[in-house]
Amino acid sequence: MTDRNGGVHSSGKRACVIGWPIKHSRSPLIHRYWLETLGLAGSYEKVAVPPDEARTFLRTLAEQGYAGCNVTVPH
Repeated sequence: MTDRNGGVHSSGKRACVIGWPIKHSRSPLIHRYWLETLGLAGSYEKVAVPPDEARTFLRTLAEQGYAGCNVTVPH
C-alpha cells in the first residue's frame, strides 16, 4: 500500500479514499479544502490498495488510525 498524502491537520480524525490506481483521485483536495474552510481538525489521504489487499486493509482500518474511508473505482 503506497501513495499516501498527509492531511491538513495533524490532530483529529483521519479518513482516506482507497483504490487501485488512486493517483487520479481528487478527493483529498476536496476534503482538505472543507477541513480548512470549516476549521476542522482532521486529515484525508489517498491510499493505493491493490484489489487483493482491499479486504485486509478494510479489516484493519481502525488499527491503522482511520475513522473511515471512501472507495473509488475500480474497487
